[in-house]
Amino acid sequence: MSDSKIRVSKGNQAMADSEAVLATSRFIHRKILVRLFLGWLSLSLVIGGLFLWLELERIKQSVHELALRESAIFNGESAHNLDRLDSAAYQQLMDLARQLVNQHFLVVELYDRNKQLRLEIIRPGHELAEQDINRYRHRFPKVGEFSHEFHYIRGELLLVILVPLRDARDSLAGYFEGVYQVDRETRDSIMEDLGRRLVFVTLGITFTTLLMYPIVLTLNRGLIKLSGDLLKGNLELISVLGCAVAERDSATNSHNYRVTLYALRLGEAIGLSREQIHDLITGALLHDVGKIGIRDPILLKPGKLTPEEFEIMKTHVPLGVEILSKSSWLEGARDVVEFHHERYDGSGYPQGLRGEAIPLNARIFAIADVFDALTTKRAYKEPWPVLDAIAKLERASGSHFDPRLVQVFATIAPGLYQEVSGLDAYRLEAMLRRRIARYFLATAIGAGVRDA
Repeated sequence: MSDSKIRVSKGNQAMADSEAVLATSRFIHRKILVRLFLGWLSLSLVIGGLFLWLELERIKQSVHELALRESAIFNGESAHNLDRLDSAAYQQLMDLARQLVNQHFLVVELYDRNKQLRLEIIRPGHELAEQDINRYRHRFPKVGEFSHEFHYIRGELLLVILVPLRDARDSLAGYFEGVYQVDRETRDSIMEDLGRRLVFVTLGITFTTLLMYPIVLTLNRGLIKLSGDLLKGNLELISVLGCAVAERDSATNSHNYRVTLYALRLGEAIGLSREQIHDLITGALLHDVGKIGIRDPILLKPGKLTPEEFEIMKTHVPLGVEILSKSSWLEGARDVVEFHHERYDGSGYPQGLRGEAIPLNARIFAIADVFDALTTKRAYKEPWPVLDAIAKLERASGSHFDPRLVQVFATIAPGLYQEVSGLDAYRLEAMLRRRIARYFLATAIGAGVRDA
């Protein structure tokens, strides 16, 4: 290779590495932002909810005290024996009750010690409110205790209060029950104050979260660099293995990159998870890794293999599985390596699996592999037009390929081919690195990013 070509190759490789590092950095930045947003949301909900509950309890207590203060006119020296009321006492109690109804109470009721109703007065025009909350009333407390319940009915904040009444000797004289209405001005003031406090709490959490972003980012600079190096190392490891096979098999690096891109895009189109796509990518790049162990006279034979030679060729599948077994990190590639020669009708090898018994990643890769083989030039053939290649896949749908996957691939194949055709190995590698960075990072360092 000439010096100029070497310089171009190194330049393209450096560009691919730079783009991979940039993709890694963007991925981690997005992860940090997402985690911080989720943390902000969780804190806002938890702290805001706790604050709201405490504020509502404070408001309830304040309203309760207001209601008790007004109802206290029936206690002490003003208390009457509600079991035996004469006309004068009854009139006096009616006057006191009207006084409360003219202030904040919608309903006032007095009960004797036996919990029998002795007096009731309702503010004119509020009979419906009395009916709405009737089911919450008449829950008499134990001696010496209070009872109160808040309700928001017809746009009004109401407090149902039940208070034991005491005479001058602190003996139980009866019970006071009332429906206390929080006036509109007080209610609006309460809501405005509550809103302001919630806004301040939320702003405090927001500013704290924003301040954490540069701190977390600074702490994770080493992680970003390590992640970029990890991604680069992983891809180089896979590429070295894949390219070593390609060199022995008279194929090209470009085939590995194209078929991986095709498989990746098909996997995305059907909604595979990150982990599944990570395994699909690794399997696609290493699909024929077992051919390293096939002897040259068979692997490089230009003509058709004899039945005996073909049986030897098929051993590249278990050889590939054995190679992958040496690395737990490459274990996810096994589905593609072991089963990409299976056929949908069960006529493939090594196990003769049928239909969906074939792992999904292997079914995806089989389509991508044949499509690339048909549309690229080989020593023994010219490239097929894209539409002819798609038609070939459709004819083999149900026999060689999964019909559902062929249907999806047929819709995206023309655009994919136009996108990658004509690109050299370095540009294909750069494109591949950009697209797969998030999948490799999500599985290889996902735990580290989550901890961040």
